[in-house]
Amino acid sequence: MKRTLSICLICVLLIGSLTACDNGGSPASNTNGGGASNGYTVPDDISGDLLFWSDSEDFANAIIAAFNVKYPNVTIRWEEGSLDTYAKISLDGPAGTGPDVFSIGQDQVGILIDDRILEPFPAGLQAEVEDAILSSAISSVASGGRIYGVPYSVQSVCLFYNKDLVDAPPQTMEEIIEFSRGYNDPSIGKFAMRWSLDAYHNYGFLSAFGYRIFGGNMEDYKNPGFDTPELAQGLSYYASLRSIFDLGFDDADWGSTVAAFQMGEVPFIITGPWTIPGAVENGLNFGTAKLPTVNGVQPLAFSNNTIIGVSSYSKNFDAAFAFAEFVASEEFASLTYNVYGAIPTLKDLSGIEGFADDEVFLGMAAQAPYTEIVPGIPEIVAYWSAMADLVAFVWDSQLTVDEAQQKAMESYELLLNVAGKSMYD
Repeated sequence: MKRTLSICLICVLLIGSLTACDNGGSPASNTNGGGASNGYTVPDDISGDLLFWSDSEDFANAIIAAFNVKYPNVTIRWEEGSLDTYAKISLDGPAGTGPDVFSIGQDQVGILIDDRILEPFPAGLQAEVEDAILSSAISSVASGGRIYGVPYSVQSVCLFYNKDLVDAPPQTMEEIIEFSRGYNDPSIGKFAMRWSLDAYHNYGFLSAFGYRIFGGNMEDYKNPGFDTPELAQGLSYYASLRSIFDLGFDDADWGSTVAAFQMGEVPFIITGPWTIPGAVENGLNFGTAKLPTVNGVQPLAFSNNTIIGVSSYSKNFDAAFAFAEFVASEEFASLTYNVYGAIPTLKDLSGIEGFADDEVFLGMAAQAPYTEIVPGIPEIVAYWSAMADLVAFVWDSQLTVDEAQQKAMESYELLLNVAGKSMYD
């Protein structure tokens, strides 16, 4: 059974990313675009023009209107830009046609820093952002002691539950397992919990035993952690769930997991906010909660952030950094929730209108402090490939835990070598 992306495809992606990262190194400050100095502070009175790229026109219009209340002399022009904007901005920035500020996914931050496209924040503004935003989110924009953007929304998996099938969300995996004993009926494919069996969704079962990738700081590509005893313990626990929530690895598709929950067929599912629209459309009575503990330990989930960054090629750093400062405000967080429909990264959400009464978003927000950002380093491509096979082989008992760990290390090292990198440099 072939589960790995083509070696050639993975290597093409790695080589492209690693080559880009070798072009600029990790700058102490971005000078390619004539960026602002480290001592720069946001002035009180600013004017001029800004070009803003983001993926949502309605959200952008709401942001611009709110920003102009404070800075009426700044004219902001919005253009649609995908969150996967690296290829376009890497050309348009140096050409002078790119944005002053732009929205991106956190997985692109590392390469944009190395290519000197993201401008580091001045010290005063950095301190202000760090004080306002969740530290787990700040890590996604930090490099070398500097930050290069403001994370404004967070997305991760958590526990969704059907309120018509259970009275309250379970606090522990032990509760779910006990519930399953009376609920499961394999003869008709009836099981208490479902989730996609990929590396992203499974991270909670592994992190509960202390497993961390890339050295725990998410930057050490030579240390994917495939050979650690913590991962071995996590994998052993994960494998033990197969006999309880019987589902073949290749059978855990959208229909048997997310769609089954949306149609009211499953009491519990580990999933994310992408499940909400279909559940609401079907009239499902559901709730959300943080992941249940495993052996008394709160699991960490992988999360993704959406970022506003300042281009090193901006023609108006006064307005661009004022815009970034606004992104870290309660007012912007309110727009993120009420207009964009996402969970804000602000530490204190008590002032966000409507949030305190939104049980679904509150449940998802409860997981936010217990997350680790998906690393933005290029080697994450090789990691996903090796880890995908590892969890598949263990779940379907094709390899022992030890054998699967060894194979994952070999696969990861091979992908790095073909891409011109080494774990032993």
